[in-house]
Amino acid sequence: MKIRSYLIGLGFALTLACLCSSPAVAAGSYANPVTYSGQGLLADGFGGYALVTEICGVANGADVNGPYLLWVLTATGASKADITGPWGTASMVKSGGGTFKYVSGWYAPSTLPGNVSASYDGKIKNVQLTISHGCRPYTHGAWCSPGFWANAQAGAWTLIGISPSALFNDTVFPSFYDTSLGATVTLDNALNLVAYKSGTLTTGPYGLTPFNATGAFLTNNIPGYTFDVSFIHDDDSQTCPIDHFGNFKKSQ
Repeated sequence: MKIRSYLIGLGFALTLACLCSSPAVAAGSYANPVTYSGQGLLADGFGGYALVTEICGVANGADVNGPYLLWVLTATGASKADITGPWGTASMVKSGGGTFKYVSGWYAPSTLPGNVSASYDGKIKNVQLTISHGCRPYTHGAWCSPGFWANAQAGAWTLIGISPSALFNDTVFPSFYDTSLGATVTLDNALNLVAYKSGTLTTGPYGLTPFNATGAFLTNNIPGYTFDVSFIHDDDSQTCPIDHFGNFKKSQ
């Protein structure tokens, strides 16, 4: 499972504490405002901030596929709340017990303290606005070979949101292989039939066989990763970020 959790040291905690003095953004629809001051972030050692907890991919427990942030407001006794940030003002979804959630797109963590606020109804009590977890936008290159995908279990296909029975001409063509195959050729066919593994059937922007082009297309759909042609002759145990069940490797 692709979950990164970090422990905040005393120095990090003190650094974040000083963010509380950041100027507040405009309040939303309700009487009681709270300004985000850095909860859920830690200093990354390079002058910025990183997430305390990172979860990527719906199959691994993420709220959405791709980059996102999950905001959580805890306001005991409140029945309604909204959140204001770079995206504008949006309603938060109540999940019980005075807890409200909102999934936003990804924003650089260092830009958020003092620039996001929530508002809620009811009485003013102990309240906290935090980033529970999220997923960074990755630009990591990857390569999971067609042999990997031919043996992949249902979880790996679920992770990328694609079925082995999807048609080659509707998926791989034309971005990874620019000559259409037979109308009924599926991804499973391209991965398993000898005819599509032939080194003589190469075409497209990467000069791949249908076999390798299918591996490239599927790799390119792993959340947070893109196919990197420079890895294609490498051992994919080192270049593929997931296992056959769709779990992200712990080293990623």
